[in-house]
Amino acid sequence: MKETIPGLSRRSFLAGAGILTAGLAGATLTGCGPQAKQGEDKAPNTSEPAASDVVVEENYWSIPELGEPTETLTADICIVGAGGTGTAAAIQAVDLGLKPLVIERLAGYGGSFIGTEGMTGLETHFTEAEGGTIWNGEKYGVKEAMHTCLNYHHWIPQHKLYENFFGQMAETIEWLEGHGIVFEGNISIGAGPKVWHVYNKGDNASPGGYFMQCFGAEAEKLGIEARFDTFGRKIIIENGKVAGLLAETAKGEVIKVEAPVVIVGTGGYANNAEMLYGVSETRNENIQALGMDCRQGDGLKMAKNAGAEFAEGLGTVMWCGPVPIGAITATWTTDAYSAGVQPTLWLNEKGERYCKEDLWLDDFAGAGICVRNQQKTFVLFTEQDMLTWEKTGPYGQVFSFGTPGTPLAEARAVLEKCEACHIGATLDEVAKAAGLDASAVKATVDRYNGYCDAAAGADDEDVSIDAEFGKRAKYLHKVAEGPFWLCEVADGFYTTCGGIKVNEKIQVLDTKDEVIPGLYAGGSDAGGLYGDSYDVKYAPGSQAAWAVNSGRLAVKDAQKYLKA
Repeated sequence: MKETIPGLSRRSFLAGAGILTAGLAGATLTGCGPQAKQGEDKAPNTSEPAASDVVVEENYWSIPELGEPTETLTADICIVGAGGTGTAAAIQAVDLGLKPLVIERLAGYGGSFIGTEGMTGLETHFTEAEGGTIWNGEKYGVKEAMHTCLNYHHWIPQHKLYENFFGQMAETIEWLEGHGIVFEGNISIGAGPKVWHVYNKGDNASPGGYFMQCFGAEAEKLGIEARFDTFGRKIIIENGKVAGLLAETAKGEVIKVEAPVVIVGTGGYANNAEMLYGVSETRNENIQALGMDCRQGDGLKMAKNAGAEFAEGLGTVMWCGPVPIGAITATWTTDAYSAGVQPTLWLNEKGERYCKEDLWLDDFAGAGICVRNQQKTFVLFTEQDMLTWEKTGPYGQVFSFGTPGTPLAEARAVLEKCEACHIGATLDEVAKAAGLDASAVKATVDRYNGYCDAAAGADDEDVSIDAEFGKRAKYLHKVAEGPFWLCEVADGFYTTCGGIKVNEKIQVLDTKDEVIPGLYAGGSDAGGLYGDSYDVKYAPGSQAAWAVNSGRLAVKDAQKYLKA
């Protein structure tokens, strides 16, 4: 019999200043709310088992021990999380005549959804007003997008789950509009299909922030009961099915929620560095979570404790590529961010290129995985690049905010202040300052500059000149004259995408692939929607769309469950 040894972890990590980086064992993670209370260690076993007989129980799966409840609440549906998934679920519940109760660790509605800008919509009134979406000369509707994404993800997602998800997108856009959300319209990202439905941002700097401001106001108008500054801790299972939830307030008081249905939508585990490095293939020493800093894996922990299985690809993360260290906090819609992802010259710890740098413009997730697979990463550009950005804007479009033709007026001031950005007259100077082998960097630059020389007069889209990676000719800009800028960059990521295993009804499955009655999981807490990467190239905004649609689908099925 194998012995489980608690308290061990494959890796320990330090989180600080928004960067998750390999560091000191036992370091505290930056986060919100009370620290989890740890149980007493058991006495050690005097008969030491063989290494092959030991199963390591990772610390990051532990949930705190709780005292007796001091308050009991009742609801038809208890929803853990008040982001896009939870708020959509709560409003849908009211629409269907059910009584929801929302538990949220933050002080109000929003969650990680405030970091979104738009969502995938297929065959919506926006796309149909344009005669339908045509991509690469062919119709691109629900059926085509489903098959394209299933192929992209190597058929790891369930076909029936995709049918329900993709098939509800158009209805959800109209449902959101009926609940006060305004869309600017549909646009494309890079060379992808024109199906990204961008929200109106009002007077808010963040489209997602304004979305959740309006969505939260709608929830309040509908009289939805919500307990904020309160943490979902443990799902109550009685007689093999859900009976409620134990929650803990910021003051440590325990609340018992009696409810036959629990929907988990806490936003994934993006800010839990130990969990992320533990379950993913991440190699880069520097990674940075963009967005809210309270995504600690609460929902995954509770579901695991309740007997849930995890979907294939638990370590799938929505990587998004270079983020200059020290330049970006939770808000990334800045000029400095736009500068960091431009198709200049990207280097790894060996001073070598590792991908075609214009990959980011078409598929930021793919570029992010390339960055993930290096130990350290850097972006190298010249003063001439910076002057060009300040005058005519970035070389390539950065989401909805970094637009060619619009100057990056604030990038210089922000990057100059970053300790990770080195500016010097020579390549030797900046390479040594960054801890790189100057001769290796110069060899890479010489080879790259040869491609740039050969690109003069070539067709903009010619990919044959860059013999190593096939970067388009129009983005081959020489690194010839100083001053030079060399910035160490973290691999940014917007959310984790792997999680709890659910079926097409968003019901949570156990380790025997059986439904746990009354338990649902959506948004970034639910897995099985992707393979090893986000599908931004084919369904931009699919994770935001999944958040809202999964919340709605879960409640629709829960209504049937409650009536059974």
